[in-house]
Amino acid sequence: MTTQQRLLLVSARWDHLGGHSGLAPLGEQLDAHFVVQRVVPNLVDKLRVGARLAWGMLRERLLGTPRRRGWNPFYNRHGLLLETAARRMAQAQHFDVIFFEALEDHFDAFADARQWLKRTYVAGVSHQPPAWWRLYASSDNVFAAVDTVIALSRPAQAYLQQSGHANVQFVPHGVDADFFTPAAPRTLAADAPIEVVFCGQWLRDFQQLSDTLDVLATAPQRYTFHLVVPKFARNFEQHYRLAQHDNVHWYAGVTDTALRDLYQRAHLLFLPLVDATANNSVLEAMACGLPMVVSKVGGVADYVADGDAVFLTAKDGRHAADQLAWSVDNYATCTANAERARSRTASQLAWPVITARVAALLRAT
Repeated sequence: MTTQQRLLLVSARWDHLGGHSGLAPLGEQLDAHFVVQRVVPNLVDKLRVGARLAWGMLRERLLGTPRRRGWNPFYNRHGLLLETAARRMAQAQHFDVIFFEALEDHFDAFADARQWLKRTYVAGVSHQPPAWWRLYASSDNVFAAVDTVIALSRPAQAYLQQSGHANVQFVPHGVDADFFTPAAPRTLAADAPIEVVFCGQWLRDFQQLSDTLDVLATAPQRYTFHLVVPKFARNFEQHYRLAQHDNVHWYAGVTDTALRDLYQRAHLLFLPLVDATANNSVLEAMACGLPMVVSKVGGVADYVADGDAVFLTAKDGRHAADQLAWSVDNYATCTANAERARSRTASQLAWPVITARVAALLRAT
């Protein structure tokens, strides 16, 4: 009988994502492939991080010595706390694999630990597209201490490889296809508005969304938009413009069940994007069999096949309004395409399938 390898999982729960969204199900699925122990900071870790940050501030004020900021401008105290706890746990006991669910957020100071982690394989998921790296991150090989980097789109994989990362593998993001499922068959009533869901905040094109609402204000067809956007992210002028429309309803802090209900009772997902690697909203909508109008940018093509959705190929509001109108006029075709997308999502992108691919990479050490 083969002994299961031991894996230390460095993960965080994102406040705006529930237990069925994002990467939370991945950690649960890894339990079937490894003996998993999750990083849990203790009081000593918190004291160490507090002392380190306080000493850095003191040196900066008294001696003029700049504090070490790290390679990522968004790396924060919580990331440092997780790394500190992971380092303590890895020193106390041996793990075959240390796996970071979000390298951009939680991998910086841990690179120094590789000098004494000779027998431990370090891997993690990179979430951001090439433009993010060009804008925010150093061109240096910041993941040199990571044995395997998992990219969530083929464009992101190619960019990281070109930047000097030796082992970058594309593995798609997964979805909880047992939770996000279709409900009753969708139909359009002649005298009822079209129910449209927009979900998320990162790399969403709020300008195109706002422009589209302006165009639709004079359209003969009535639309109702349900915008699921965290309150902390409602800080653009476009959000105020959107709130001036009386057919726009706002949601924040929704449960996974409430989010699924929105997908299930809506007629369309409308998701104009600036860029993407993987996208939770796209995967969840596909799993729910919801017809989609979505931007064909970044890694979207790695998840949404031709024919699965109606694609936005231009950035203006008129184009988007026309694509929505086409979807309504050809709704039977769109629902049939969405049913096919649901079937493919459940068979190829469900978390048990994706986790098996991740586990195979982590065990090939």
